[in-house]
Amino acid sequence: MYAHLLKKNVGRLVLDAVVDPSADTVGHAKNQALGFQRALDNYLTSTGQDPKQGSQKITDMLDRIDASALPTSSGRELTQTLALTGIVLPLYSEQSWPTLTSALNAAEDGDGSELLSLADSYNDRDASGNYGTATHSQRVISCLDDKQRPTPEETKKQLAEFEKISPVFGDFLGWDTAGWCHDWPVAGQFDNPEVSAPGAEPVLVVGNTGDPATPYEGARKMADELGSGVGVELTWKGEGHGAYGSGSDCVDSTVNSYLLNGTVPKDGKVCS
Repeated sequence: MYAHLLKKNVGRLVLDAVVDPSADTVGHAKNQALGFQRALDNYLTSTGQDPKQGSQKITDMLDRIDASALPTSSGRELTQTLALTGIVLPLYSEQSWPTLTSALNAAEDGDGSELLSLADSYNDRDASGNYGTATHSQRVISCLDDKQRPTPEETKKQLAEFEKISPVFGDFLGWDTAGWCHDWPVAGQFDNPEVSAPGAEPVLVVGNTGDPATPYEGARKMADELGSGVGVELTWKGEGHGAYGSGSDCVDSTVNSYLLNGTVPKDGKVCS
């Protein structure tokens, strides 16, 4: 949007972990369901499990936790929502996958402590029970941005599609759209933002094929909507949320060369 509004001010701009500018509130939720399920499938494959069977095992565990929350060493209980949140966090980085394995194994054995610790970290909750403001800030910003406010009834009609996209995360992310800005007192501004920036300097758009939170498909759509000669896509065949600084010398050197020297890579460059 900065490039769209202030084309002449664009110098060397890099967008990493890119959202799909053509998606509305429900579209973003479906994209995330796709991204997190894809990351989970990649994790399960890396541990020698069949993704379909592994996902079913996790879904069964979450159903059991919904019926009866798990005890933890802190004395608090691990609910289904907290368990799912604990699963989400390690998918943001491939280096955290062993932590996810340990937490899932502990939960299967009836101890929710590790998943609860992961959920607290994601929710920015400290040991005293105090929470940070990042999640609340994100809601405020998103509700000002997004016009779409699905009702519970509208959301319920979408759940089958969400669950088809992701048997593990679909139901949660589907219902979340109904609560995202429910009864928010200020109207949202956009169905989706206008990002075309004809005449701007090239904008480097970095997409990661295994990104759980901002799926890879968004990078190509952003590059296309910025416009020919403006949006330049760089792909990393990797895992985790974001590509720059995540372990790829190819990505880091390409971004550094662009930012420091103004060297624009060929649109469609791939780093493996």
